[in-house]
Amino acid sequence: MKIYIRLLALFVVLLSLVACVQVVQPTPSAPVPGDGATAPAATEDDLLAEILARGTIRISTDPNYEPQSFLNAQGEFIGFDVDVAREIAARLGVEVQFVTPDWDLITAGNWGGQWDMSVGSMAVTTGRDEVLDFADPAYYYTPAQFAATTASGITSLDHLNGQTICVGVSTTYETWLSGDLDALGLPESSYYAEPPTDVRVIPLQSDNECAQQIQAGRNEFSAFLTSNTVVEAAIREGVDIVKVDGPVFSENLAAAFDEAAPKDISRLKQRVGEIIQEMHDDGTLSALSLEWFDEDLTQDPAAQ
Repeated sequence: MKIYIRLLALFVVLLSLVACVQVVQPTPSAPVPGDGATAPAATEDDLLAEILARGTIRISTDPNYEPQSFLNAQGEFIGFDVDVAREIAARLGVEVQFVTPDWDLITAGNWGGQWDMSVGSMAVTTGRDEVLDFADPAYYYTPAQFAATTASGITSLDHLNGQTICVGVSTTYETWLSGDLDALGLPESSYYAEPPTDVRVIPLQSDNECAQQIQAGRNEFSAFLTSNTVVEAAIREGVDIVKVDGPVFSENLAAAFDEAAPKDISRLKQRVGEIIQEMHDDGTLSALSLEWFDEDLTQDPAAQ
């Protein structure tokens, strides 16, 4: 009898506990600040959601591309691209972690989820657009500029015909020199000159290395093609070079994302594009450009 009473009491207690339990419906994901009404909804495989949960965004950059991105004496990343990346991360509400894969690996896509985004002065081209997605708008625009050693006597574009020219591997400069303008995929208004003829191209891991190799005494080439910002920085550093005529084309440089990423990049790409537009509108990008380049390179030449 006592056992029966105890079982009955236990049964009553269990019933009371069940009555107190509430069924909690899942809370819809909070919208990311700045997302519009048409923003794609977050899903389980959403890269932006993962980044926000992780609290860190992994951004690829170049440790040897002054003044865009390089290491100071303390081994810290500094430069225009670095500051842009930090500001994007801050507006996302996360920390930034820089990674430094080789440039040809970045432009080839299929990153395997090793980093989330590239903020590395990457020009938007037809070929790259097949494997990468780009944030819209671009965050700045740079002219491509030839430079040559003072001793070479090269002072005009026609002097470059038949010369050996250094470029960075897998860069727009290498593609332009090859004459494959379809692969480059820039607007017609972005081209200011025809490529020199009968040239031999020496590609190095970074086009910044072209100036460094000249300074180190390498004499296999006397001229190189890179961003005007890199040429200006090399001249300031005392490299004995001169500009060869004016710019030959201009580039639209944008943040890039891997189309083959393991997780969906659509919301991240959209949010980063919104942040970059905000940085254009509030003057942040112009101020950073003036700080690192002494000129505002954030205005689209095609719109001027």
